[in-house]
Amino acid sequence: MSSRPRWRFWEKERPPEPDPPEAPPTRRPSRWQRPPLADPAQRDKLDQLRRRREMIAHDLERAESARQPDNPWQERIALLDASLATIGADLAAVDHLPPEPGFSLPATPITGIEATGGEPAAITFQIGPERFVFEEETDWDQRGGPVVRGELRRRAGEVARLVPADIPIDGRDALIAHLTDSVTVFATDLRDRALEGEPLPVQPTLAGLARPDPDFGGWRDWRGASATAARRAWRRQQLHAESIRLLTERETELEDRAKWAERLPVARRRLADLDEQIANVEQ
Repeated sequence: MSSRPRWRFWEKERPPEPDPPEAPPTRRPSRWQRPPLADPAQRDKLDQLRRRREMIAHDLERAESARQPDNPWQERIALLDASLATIGADLAAVDHLPPEPGFSLPATPITGIEATGGEPAAITFQIGPERFVFEEETDWDQRGGPVVRGELRRRAGEVARLVPADIPIDGRDALIAHLTDSVTVFATDLRDRALEGEPLPVQPTLAGLARPDPDFGGWRDWRGASATAARRAWRRQQLHAESIRLLTERETELEDRAKWAERLPVARRRLADLDEQIANVEQ
């Protein structure tokens, strides 16, 4: 008889089977998880009522927010108030700007004045050694007739040569820009005088094209207009327009907040009515 052991692989102990998982707890269906209605018409009606309820609930939330001290309207109004304060500071800064520097020019005579009011008009004059020539660009309508007097274009004459050498470098560019405009204003005045049959100016000078402006600084042109004053007035106009826009927007925010605050009782009643209608349909 053999002494070798016999291995009974089929008699090995099997591992215990795991316990079956516990069933999840039964949840109580919520109001909106009720079994669907059998009647399709009732289901459609219920869906419509629920959608209306969502909209009314949103309105109610907005109306309640309008009655709170901290609300979206107040946040936007605070931003608008900050912008209005900045505009007020900018306006005050414009009103208190110091006069810009201005320099008097020599009374160099303007001679050789010729002005014709034909079509096109032509203007010539001389300031010191510099001769200026302006010609009119006439606008035409579709029938070939002139509509309005065109603008004068400078055909000859270098404005920079009119600036004396002793003018400070930091003021030369501003003076050249002013004289460029003022020379054109002078030429336009000569053309208008020729068209109206009025006498030409008597003994005009270079100094008359750039008179220092004591109020705003810079210079006044041949007709007394101040470019510095015009720039500051334009800046004030921009700031005032922006201020009016922001004030209008602020008033709109206040009105919108008041409107929503007044809707609160109505929104509550409408939501309660819808809840009652939904409950009746679900029964």
